[in-house]
Amino acid sequence: MQEDYEVETEETEEIDTGRGGLSNGKRALIFVALALVLAAVMVVLWLFASYYDYEEMSSTELANEAETRYTDFRENLLSYSRDGAFYTDYSGNLIWNYTYEMDEPRIESCGDRLLIYDRQGTRMIIQSSAGNVGEISTTLPIVDADVSAGGETAVLMQDGSTGYVTLYAADGSIVASGEVHTANTGYPVAIAVSSDGKRMALSLINLNDGDVKSTLNFYDFGNEGAQQKDNITASYSYSDMVIPDIDFVDDDKLVAFGDTEIVIYTAGSSPKVGAEVFLPDSIISVFHNDSYIGMVYTGSEGNELKVCSLSGAEKYCIPTDTSYTKCEFNKNDEVMLTDGEDISIFTLLGVEKFRYHFNEGFYEMIPWETSKTYVMIEKGAIRRIRLK
Repeated sequence: MQEDYEVETEETEEIDTGRGGLSNGKRALIFVALALVLAAVMVVLWLFASYYDYEEMSSTELANEAETRYTDFRENLLSYSRDGAFYTDYSGNLIWNYTYEMDEPRIESCGDRLLIYDRQGTRMIIQSSAGNVGEISTTLPIVDADVSAGGETAVLMQDGSTGYVTLYAADGSIVASGEVHTANTGYPVAIAVSSDGKRMALSLINLNDGDVKSTLNFYDFGNEGAQQKDNITASYSYSDMVIPDIDFVDDDKLVAFGDTEIVIYTAGSSPKVGAEVFLPDSIISVFHNDSYIGMVYTGSEGNELKVCSLSGAEKYCIPTDTSYTKCEFNKNDEVMLTDGEDISIFTLLGVEKFRYHFNEGFYEMIPWETSKTYVMIEKGAIRRIRLK
């Protein structure tokens, strides 16, 4: 006789994923981790990418004139020559133009103020992105000049063995002026004014007794400087060094460019030495912007490009074989070396981002909307290009 048996089974509502699979939460974590790794790889590839060709995105006709120079000013194009200045957008639309006659036009800018002056001439023009602000005529030849963000203008003039220093207010009136006698204090060679227009620096070179000595005087025309003789709040002297160029940069630090070292001074009415960058004997070029200092010098195996921060810390030092007549920082802190045909562009990581030879040559290469797009100024055209 056959007996029937009933087998009881337990129904489980959950599967033990610890043995046979992954929970939804773990799958999500793995997916996020993989996405982060992929994103990191893409970022690294983007940061270290190099390009050796380009494609044209658009082109606008440009009426070039002989000896015209080009630069970016407030996200638009400034073109200037001995006959005048033109300010246009990058599509060629005129914003303003100003005609003048100068034998050796130089420019300085700070914020929304642009100074155009005639070196060894007597004419200075102050512009903004909106148009003309004012014009100043001097009685003596201009050696050097600088402008603040508010339009105050510092001017160094020379007449024989006497230098003349004048600080003009934004309306053209004289804030301060004085004489510098070469026999007593040295030969004035460079001047700079802070962004607020209240502080000024003057570089002097003394060649008395056959020894070279440079002196930097700091002036303050605010309340603190009024308590000091001749408004001088600090003075530094250096033996066996010439300082032909000075400039107020980020947060009104002053950078003094000597022939043996670069000295960075702190901001304020009584500046102190904040950092020093010593130059090799084989220095070829020195350049800077508001945040970094660059130099090219001859190393043991050829030319080397070095970039430092304003604290004196080295960002990178790399070999370069690019021939150049111009070395400068672009507005995005990239370094550009070019002779007008060959070009190398380096990022702040020391990566050679772009290298190319332009058969027809070009005047300027300006970063545009993305990291791969540039505005190239060449004969007869403004071209927007994308690196590839």
